[in-house]
Amino acid sequence: MKIGIIGQGQAGLLLAIMLKKNIKDVDVTIIDKNQVTGRKLLATGNGRCNLANLKIKENSYNSKEVLKIVKDFDAKKQIEFYKSIGVMTRSINDLVYPFSLKAKDYVDYLFRYLKECKIKFINNETVKDYEINKDKVKLTTNKKVFVFDYLVFATGNESAPQLGGDASILSILKKHGYEIKDNKPGLCPIRTIEQTKNIENERWKAKVSLNIDKDKVYEEDGEVIFKKDGISGIAIFNCASLIARSKKFKKATITLDLMPEVSLSELESIFSDMNFVSKESFLYGVFTKPMAAYIQHISNVKNPFRYTQTEIKKLAKTVKELTFTYKDSYDFKECQVAIGGLELSNLNSDLFSKTEKYVGFAGELLNADGLCGGYNLMFAAASANKIAKYLIKK
Repeated sequence: MKIGIIGQGQAGLLLAIMLKKNIKDVDVTIIDKNQVTGRKLLATGNGRCNLANLKIKENSYNSKEVLKIVKDFDAKKQIEFYKSIGVMTRSINDLVYPFSLKAKDYVDYLFRYLKECKIKFINNETVKDYEINKDKVKLTTNKKVFVFDYLVFATGNESAPQLGGDASILSILKKHGYEIKDNKPGLCPIRTIEQTKNIENERWKAKVSLNIDKDKVYEEDGEVIFKKDGISGIAIFNCASLIARSKKFKKATITLDLMPEVSLSELESIFSDMNFVSKESFLYGVFTKPMAAYIQHISNVKNPFRYTQTEIKKLAKTVKELTFTYKDSYDFKECQVAIGGLELSNLNSDLFSKTEKYVGFAGELLNADGLCGGYNLMFAAASANKIAKYLIKK
């Protein structure tokens, strides 16, 4: 059996291993337009390569269909699979990493393993088109023509174009009649209507709440990083994805509770007690100078040192409910995943095409996205597992 895989990322590499481990005399070729194998994979998890997450929530993924695919090959099963190919993992706060905590070591090992398995690597070749011809798939690249029994697209999507991400395959699939959902950036910083330049580069741990129109749709504790035109940080990335997933909305706001440890009434009492301790504003004993000045400005408090009880209430409310209005998301260069792609409705339960039965799809190319925390690499592995199980039966 000759199988072609387009894409040398997480989904493509793991699929090749799964096929080689389970199908006798299988001939696997992995093709990629990039020179470097696993180029985007090397940057995941801040270079530590967060492979999976031990906890899956209902909103971890964009649809129930995607959630089901991952639950069929969950973190425990994936850890066992990694162990079976010699990759030891470790878990830190439910996040699963290679034991070395280095993406480069992980990618290098997979590459060596696949070379030992005699997997064929072809780089610097761009897919031009493909066609089904007499129960075979003819693939045309910019350099040559290949003929496979099965062809699997695992190319990734538009996120991180500086690392090789692009959506050119989706244009080809559109010509083949597939339904594609337009891409939006996900897991990225957010630009806000409110000005943040005065607190650029400030960092603060907060309880982050996302409201879309009148509904609170998400809440997470995490570090928020202020940028010159908005906000960033893992919790903000997740909010960006949830906003991008939303079909229609009038207004989205992100509220930061800068002191989640105390209630509003407790904070008012604390601030009242601190009001006359020093000639300085007590805010400068709590926050950095830029943050203190920003909170005072947002609260519309004019007295810089001594505050009335009304002003103290305003300050406490700002600290507990510092709210930013969504303007737009950063572009694909700044995002970790694309929201959109090939609709799952085009595919059967094995992730093969309903109209071109010798063609399958895996990974970020699909309209399948997860939040931060290993969920996207986890889906890449789970979708590869789906494809492999189907082909093993052939």
